[in-house]
Amino acid sequence: MAKQYLRVTFYGREAPVHVEIGQVDAEDIMAALKGYSAGGKDIQAFYLFPIGGDLSMLMSVSEIQTVQLTSKQNGDWKPAALSHGGVAFYLKGRTHPLELDYTGHGPLDDMFHGLADTAHGEEVPGCIMLSDGAGEPAFFRLDEIQYAIAKSGLIKRLS
Repeated sequence: MAKQYLRVTFYGREAPVHVEIGQVDAEDIMAALKGYSAGGKDIQAFYLFPIGGDLSMLMSVSEIQTVQLTSKQNGDWKPAALSHGGVAFYLKGRTHPLELDYTGHGPLDDMFHGLADTAHGEEVPGCIMLSDGAGEPAFFRLDEIQYAIAKSGLIKRLS
């Protein structure tokens, strides 16, 4: 299956995010971006897709500043990565992600798919609480997510 490469910038973040995605996901994202530029009709608020290796990405369409889609890695390519074994949430106005050594305690899978099922323009559900590997709670607002990177094994139902 053909791979595509996305270089995405988000509002308030200096560094672009580079991800490798499949052709079908690339087509879905491009259709969403075209729909967004035409008034945001009939598109999802978030997209969930595998990004190479054993990682997946959840991305808020309204937080995207630019997207470059290419058939080859280009420029200063550095693929998205996790510095630990769980999930990283990149939130509006925060330089560093909220990283959790997530072990499956809490509704991560349901949260990712719930956001991916939300239509653009609908109100994003309020907040969520997850537990890290030590059982410590992390509580945050879902409408603050620009994007998230997670181990694909934590997402039971991929896109």
